[in-house]
Amino acid sequence: MAARITHRPEDSSGWLELFANGLAFDLTGLAPAAGSRVPLARHHFGTSPDIDGFALEAITLAPGPHLEGGGAMIPVVRTIAGLAANLALPLPVKAVCWHLTASWMDPDYFVRIVVNWLSGGAFPALGLTAVEQTGDAGVESVGLSFFIGQEVRVEAVPEETSAETVKLAVRVIDYLVKEGPLNALHELKGPSGEPLLAEPSSDGRRVRVWRGT
Repeated sequence: MAARITHRPEDSSGWLELFANGLAFDLTGLAPAAGSRVPLARHHFGTSPDIDGFALEAITLAPGPHLEGGGAMIPVVRTIAGLAANLALPLPVKAVCWHLTASWMDPDYFVRIVVNWLSGGAFPALGLTAVEQTGDAGVESVGLSFFIGQEVRVEAVPEETSAETVKLAVRVIDYLVKEGPLNALHELKGPSGEPLLAEPSSDGRRVRVWRGT
Protein backbone atom coordinates (compact mmCIF):
# COMPACT_ATOMS: atom_id res chain seq x y z
CA MET A 1 0.00 0.00 0.00
CA ALA A 2 1.46 3.34 -1.07
CA ALA A 3 1.93 5.91 1.69
CA ARG A 4 3.89 9.09 2.25
CA ILE A 5 5.02 11.14 5.21
CA THR A 6 2.98 14.35 5.36
CA HIS A 7 4.20 15.72 8.68
CA ARG A 8 7.47 15.03 10.46
CA PRO A 9 8.26 17.17 13.51
CA GLU A 10 11.61 17.08 15.29
CA ASP A 11 12.88 13.56 15.98
CA SER A 12 12.65 14.16 19.72
CA SER A 13 8.84 14.30 19.44
CA GLY A 14 8.78 10.62 18.47
CA TRP A 15 6.00 10.70 15.91
CA LEU A 16 5.12 11.39 12.30
CA GLU A 17 2.02 11.51 10.11
CA LEU A 18 1.45 9.03 7.27
CA PHE A 19 -0.99 9.63 4.42
CA ALA A 20 -2.58 6.79 2.43
CA ASN A 21 -5.81 6.46 0.44
CA GLY A 22 -6.72 10.04 1.33
CA LEU A 23 -6.50 9.29 5.07
CA ALA A 24 -3.98 10.42 7.69
CA PHE A 25 -2.56 8.22 10.43
CA ASP A 26 -0.21 8.94 13.31
CA LEU A 27 2.81 6.72 13.94
CA THR A 28 4.00 7.26 17.51
CA GLY A 29 6.54 5.81 19.92
CA LEU A 30 9.49 6.39 17.60
CA ALA A 31 13.08 6.75 18.82
CA PRO A 32 14.68 8.74 20.29
CA ALA A 33 11.44 9.39 22.21
CA ALA A 34 10.00 6.76 24.53
CA GLY A 35 8.18 3.86 22.93
CA SER A 36 4.45 3.27 23.21
CA ARG A 37 2.98 1.19 26.01
CA VAL A 38 3.16 -2.52 25.18
CA PRO A 39 -0.48 -3.64 24.93
CA LEU A 40 -2.15 -6.44 26.82
CA ALA A 41 -1.85 -9.92 25.29
CA ARG A 42 -5.00 -12.04 25.53
CA HIS A 43 -5.35 -13.80 22.18
CA HIS A 44 -2.37 -15.27 20.34
CA PHE A 45 -2.24 -16.01 16.63
CA GLY A 46 1.11 -17.58 15.84
CA THR A 47 2.84 -15.93 18.81
CA SER A 48 3.99 -17.58 22.02
CA PRO A 49 1.71 -16.99 25.04
CA ASP A 50 4.72 -15.73 27.00
CA ILE A 51 5.93 -13.27 24.37
CA ASP A 52 4.74 -10.28 26.39
CA GLY A 53 7.17 -11.32 29.12
CA PHE A 54 10.16 -10.41 26.97
CA ALA A 55 11.74 -6.96 26.80
CA LEU A 56 9.82 -5.39 23.93
CA GLU A 57 9.29 -1.86 22.68
CA ALA A 58 6.17 -0.78 20.82
CA ILE A 59 5.24 1.78 18.22
CA THR A 60 1.60 2.67 17.62
CA LEU A 61 -0.23 3.31 14.35
CA ALA A 62 -3.58 5.03 14.86
CA PRO A 63 -6.09 7.10 12.86
CA GLY A 64 -5.29 10.81 12.86
CA PRO A 65 -7.44 13.41 14.64
CA HIS A 66 -9.53 14.08 11.53
CA LEU A 67 -10.74 10.46 11.70
CA GLU A 68 -11.96 10.73 15.28
CA GLY A 69 -15.12 8.65 15.59
CA GLY A 70 -14.50 6.96 12.23
CA GLY A 71 -11.93 4.39 13.23
CA ALA A 72 -14.40 1.51 12.82
CA MET A 73 -15.26 2.40 9.22
CA ILE A 74 -14.10 -0.46 7.01
CA PRO A 75 -12.16 1.77 4.54
CA VAL A 76 -10.22 3.17 7.50
CA VAL A 77 -9.55 -0.28 8.96
CA ARG A 78 -8.46 -1.67 5.60
CA THR A 79 -6.04 1.20 5.11
CA ILE A 80 -4.52 1.07 8.59
CA ALA A 81 -4.18 -2.72 8.34
CA GLY A 82 -2.45 -2.36 4.98
CA LEU A 83 -0.06 0.25 6.37
CA ALA A 84 0.71 -1.96 9.37
CA ALA A 85 1.44 -4.87 7.05
CA ASN A 86 3.82 -2.70 5.04
CA LEU A 87 5.64 -1.70 8.23
CA ALA A 88 5.79 -5.25 9.57
CA LEU A 89 7.52 -6.62 6.48
CA PRO A 90 10.86 -4.74 6.54
CA LEU A 91 11.17 -4.10 10.28
CA PRO A 92 12.36 -6.57 12.97
CA VAL A 93 8.84 -6.93 14.32
CA LYS A 94 8.08 -9.65 16.86
CA ALA A 95 4.29 -9.20 16.88
CA VAL A 96 1.53 -7.05 15.47
CA CYS A 97 -1.06 -6.19 18.11
CA TRP A 98 -4.71 -5.20 17.71
CA HIS A 99 -5.56 -3.38 20.93
CA LEU A 100 -9.33 -3.82 20.83
CA THR A 101 -9.16 -7.59 21.28
CA ALA A 102 -5.70 -7.76 22.88
CA SER A 103 -4.68 -9.88 19.89
CA TRP A 104 -0.99 -10.55 19.27
CA MET A 105 -0.21 -11.86 15.79
CA ASP A 106 2.92 -13.29 14.25
CA PRO A 107 4.02 -10.74 11.62
CA ASP A 108 3.93 -13.24 8.74
CA TYR A 109 0.46 -14.37 9.81
CA PHE A 110 -0.75 -10.78 10.05
CA VAL A 111 0.60 -9.83 6.64
CA ARG A 112 -0.94 -12.94 5.08
CA ILE A 113 -4.46 -12.40 6.44
CA VAL A 114 -4.41 -8.67 5.64
CA VAL A 115 -3.16 -9.14 2.07
CA ASN A 116 -5.81 -11.82 1.57
CA TRP A 117 -8.53 -9.44 2.84
CA LEU A 118 -7.34 -6.52 0.75
CA SER A 119 -7.28 -8.82 -2.30
CA GLY A 120 -10.96 -9.67 -1.92
CA GLY A 121 -10.75 -12.49 0.61
CA ALA A 122 -12.44 -12.95 3.95
CA PHE A 123 -12.32 -10.45 6.79
CA PRO A 124 -9.46 -11.42 9.16
CA ALA A 125 -11.74 -12.54 11.98
CA LEU A 126 -8.95 -14.36 13.82
CA GLY A 127 -6.91 -11.24 14.43
CA LEU A 128 -9.06 -8.13 14.11
CA THR A 129 -11.65 -9.96 16.18
CA ALA A 130 -11.27 -13.12 18.24
CA VAL A 131 -13.42 -16.16 19.03
CA GLU A 132 -13.63 -17.64 22.51
CA GLN A 133 -15.18 -20.87 23.76
CA THR A 134 -17.91 -20.31 26.32
CA GLY A 135 -17.80 -23.66 28.11
CA ASP A 136 -21.44 -24.39 27.31
CA ALA A 137 -21.28 -25.82 23.79
CA GLY A 138 -20.69 -22.64 21.88
CA VAL A 139 -18.27 -19.90 20.92
CA GLU A 140 -18.57 -16.13 21.05
CA SER A 141 -16.88 -13.33 19.19
CA VAL A 142 -14.74 -10.69 20.87
CA GLY A 143 -14.38 -7.27 19.26
CA LEU A 144 -16.99 -7.62 16.52
CA SER A 145 -19.08 -4.94 18.21
CA PHE A 146 -16.43 -2.38 17.29
CA PHE A 147 -17.35 -2.88 13.64
CA ILE A 148 -21.11 -3.53 13.70
CA GLY A 149 -22.30 -2.88 17.26
CA GLN A 150 -23.04 -6.58 17.85
CA GLU A 151 -21.20 -9.67 19.08
CA VAL A 152 -22.10 -13.12 17.80
CA ARG A 153 -22.60 -16.47 19.52
CA VAL A 154 -22.53 -19.70 17.52
CA GLU A 155 -24.08 -22.80 19.06
CA ALA A 156 -22.14 -26.03 18.61
CA VAL A 157 -23.73 -29.33 17.65
CA PRO A 158 -22.98 -32.74 19.21
CA GLU A 159 -19.69 -34.35 18.16
CA GLU A 160 -18.52 -31.15 16.46
CA THR A 161 -14.94 -30.17 17.23
CA SER A 162 -14.19 -26.74 18.65
CA ALA A 163 -12.18 -25.97 15.51
CA GLU A 164 -15.27 -26.63 13.37
CA THR A 165 -17.39 -24.33 15.53
CA VAL A 166 -14.75 -21.60 15.36
CA LYS A 167 -14.57 -22.00 11.58
CA LEU A 168 -18.31 -21.44 11.37
CA ALA A 169 -18.06 -18.39 13.62
CA VAL A 170 -15.36 -16.94 11.37
CA ARG A 171 -17.67 -17.38 8.39
CA VAL A 172 -20.52 -15.62 10.20
CA ILE A 173 -18.26 -12.77 11.32
CA ASP A 174 -17.12 -12.23 7.73
CA TYR A 175 -20.75 -12.09 6.60
CA LEU A 176 -21.76 -9.61 9.29
CA VAL A 177 -18.82 -7.30 8.64
CA LYS A 178 -19.79 -7.22 4.96
CA GLU A 179 -23.55 -6.94 5.42
CA GLY A 180 -23.85 -5.05 8.71
CA PRO A 181 -25.79 -5.73 11.92
CA LEU A 182 -28.96 -7.82 12.00
CA ASN A 183 -32.26 -6.45 13.29
CA ALA A 184 -34.43 -9.51 12.61
CA LEU A 185 -34.22 -13.28 12.24
CA HIS A 186 -32.09 -14.07 9.20
CA GLU A 187 -31.11 -17.24 7.35
CA LEU A 188 -27.49 -17.77 6.32
CA LYS A 189 -25.66 -20.61 4.62
CA GLY A 190 -22.94 -22.68 6.26
CA PRO A 191 -19.71 -23.89 4.62
CA SER A 192 -21.50 -26.84 3.00
CA GLY A 193 -24.62 -24.90 2.10
CA GLU A 194 -26.49 -25.98 5.23
CA PRO A 195 -29.03 -23.48 6.59
CA LEU A 196 -28.08 -21.35 9.56
CA LEU A 197 -30.45 -19.18 11.55
CA ALA A 198 -29.21 -15.91 13.04
CA GLU A 199 -31.31 -13.91 15.46
CA PRO A 200 -30.44 -10.69 17.30
CA SER A 201 -31.11 -10.39 21.02
CA SER A 202 -33.88 -8.15 22.32
CA ASP A 203 -31.39 -5.36 23.03
CA GLY A 204 -29.74 -5.79 19.61
CA ARG A 205 -26.27 -6.25 21.04
CA ARG A 206 -25.81 -9.95 20.35
CA VAL A 207 -26.61 -12.34 17.51
CA ARG A 208 -27.24 -16.01 18.22
CA VAL A 209 -26.53 -18.46 15.39
CA TRP A 210 -27.62 -22.08 15.22
CA ARG A 211 -28.17 -24.75 12.58
CA GLY A 212 -31.54 -24.72 10.88
CA THR A 213 -33.51 -27.81 9.92
